[in-house]
Amino acid sequence: MLDCLKTQFGNPSSNHSFGRKAHELVEESRDKVARSIGALPQEVFFTSSGTESNNWFVSGISSVYPDAHFYYGATEHPCILKPMQKLKNSGMHVKKIPCLPRGGIDFNYLETINSDQINIISIMHVNNETGAITDLKKFRKLVGDKAIIHSDAVQALGKIDLNFHELGIDFMTISSHKINGPQGIAALIIKNGIDIDPFILGGGQESGMRSGTENIASIAGFAKACELNSEKLQDSSRQGALRDLFESKISELGAVIFAQAEPRIENTSFFGFPSIDGATLITALDKYGIGIASGSACSSNNKEPSHVLIEMGMDPITAQSAVRLSLSTLNTQDDVLYLIDKIKYEVKRLTSFASILN
Repeated sequence: MLDCLKTQFGNPSSNHSFGRKAHELVEESRDKVARSIGALPQEVFFTSSGTESNNWFVSGISSVYPDAHFYYGATEHPCILKPMQKLKNSGMHVKKIPCLPRGGIDFNYLETINSDQINIISIMHVNNETGAITDLKKFRKLVGDKAIIHSDAVQALGKIDLNFHELGIDFMTISSHKINGPQGIAALIIKNGIDIDPFILGGGQESGMRSGTENIASIAGFAKACELNSEKLQDSSRQGALRDLFESKISELGAVIFAQAEPRIENTSFFGFPSIDGATLITALDKYGIGIASGSACSSNNKEPSHVLIEMGMDPITAQSAVRLSLSTLNTQDDVLYLIDKIKYEVKRLTSFASILN
């Protein structure tokens, strides 16, 4: 990326040599991203974020199919929930696919979907709070071949194998920063032959689908991160062992671990101590240089309890206690033991403080 920032001054849309070189770099990067997820280069469209990609899907597909029946998972990220709610407010047919108390989606609900109508569905591959994995191949079989399926796979990238065509979906959202790439660059993967309206109109970049001068350095960084992705996947079992160690220790301290019975990605633990507000615990641990989040990092400043846990049937007080740990490839057993030690101390301190106030 540094080399790109120092040397790539051409606009990829320009016809001079500087522009052609920049265009070549963008297309080479597109090819690398595509190969890493089992897609074709022409199916990869760069965006600024997973949020933009998800908004584009909802906005673009609803313009093409205004009379379709839209469905979305109850535990989706707000960047799917809110656009879907906007469609519903405008009078479109929109329904929520419920989840089960253990954290997975209710596959039985899919039997109520009429496969003879045009159905457009958005369902997460991996939940960004609990880490629960949705079996997209099974999902496709249950909703039929006619349904148009989008999956927010932002949390899946780098954690589990992703092959766009083998999953049987039509759209997929991925984001660079989840695989140690730069922030502010992502992609919407659009299956060849599927119609969708452009999201940003202008000079016609990204095959006319997303206009605006490309962020060349970030695109190059995203591509490099995708190249290194396989190494990260190989490290997932080690992360799983660390996560299991962490969960066994905090369970002894009285923590509730959410969606523990569901298939989950190896690096994520969503937990809480029902007597302690999650935001309070985050603040207490921050002074030790420990960075954890309450639910989605995008909405960690939101004082409302996790909507994911509410949809799972948790009471608001328990949902308010939720804290998410995400282990990286750099974390060690010593890091986990340090974290457990600090959590043990802070839980005891905060619990004692609460009892004095009461």
